[in-house]
Amino acid sequence: MTHPPHALSAAEREQEQLEALLARPVGPGERVAYGDHPEQHLELFGPAETAQRAVVLIHGGYFRDRTNLVHARPLAAALAEAGAAVALVEYRRAGGGGGHPRTLQDVMAAVAHCVDHWPGWGLPPGLEEAPVIAGHSAGGCLALAWASHRGAGLPRARVRGLAPITDLVREARLGLAEGAVRDYMGADPADSPEAYRWEDPRSRVGLLPAGLDVQILHGTADATVDVAFSRDVPLPLTELEGAGHVDLIDPQSEWFPRVRHALLD
Repeated sequence: MTHPPHALSAAEREQEQLEALLARPVGPGERVAYGDHPEQHLELFGPAETAQRAVVLIHGGYFRDRTNLVHARPLAAALAEAGAAVALVEYRRAGGGGGHPRTLQDVMAAVAHCVDHWPGWGLPPGLEEAPVIAGHSAGGCLALAWASHRGAGLPRARVRGLAPITDLVREARLGLAEGAVRDYMGADPADSPEAYRWEDPRSRVGLLPAGLDVQILHGTADATVDVAFSRDVPLPLTELEGAGHVDLIDPQSEWFPRVRHALLD
């Protein structure tokens, strides 16, 4: 008797899709340091002189040191092809010198570095004052947290969380992703409530500057970060029916035109 081939679970499909992204022949952008640590650098994509948008892109990976920016290069390159000047951010991660609060501090420093240096890189005047701050998964968490801390300094910024981790408290309590959030924060919520209040997007929604354009995009078939988390956050949410976790950063996915529109249009 023959048995049917093993059907991949949604999580396995997302892992395969991530591996396919990593295998795509997209080279690194121009490397620019924003700090002294080796992980504190940007990769720049697209000619700044002809850009119609300025984008700071923050990669995901559940804050773990083993996942760097390489898997986000296809998205950065695709946005550059669509007319954006893209700064893809690398940052210190848990296990590699990062974790709370250093990782978010890196993102704050990276955004500030871009805003200060984009004119010198050739960006048309004024675009640095209205950047797109976008992040996927853990990067989406960092983008939303950045908005609650620094958004008032860039009132015209467009902040986009792509399948973001929005509730650090609940993720840590549930031990999701093998305890990734607890490892990142360095303590349980009950033991370090101030740390969570400083960084947790859901806890900081009321601190977002009035008028700041903050939106979430999330796939309904996400097997890594459940869309229910985004539904529980009082922020504008666009649900992409049938999209998985990696679909939001895969330029070859059928949902990518909607992601591109949300970021650049």
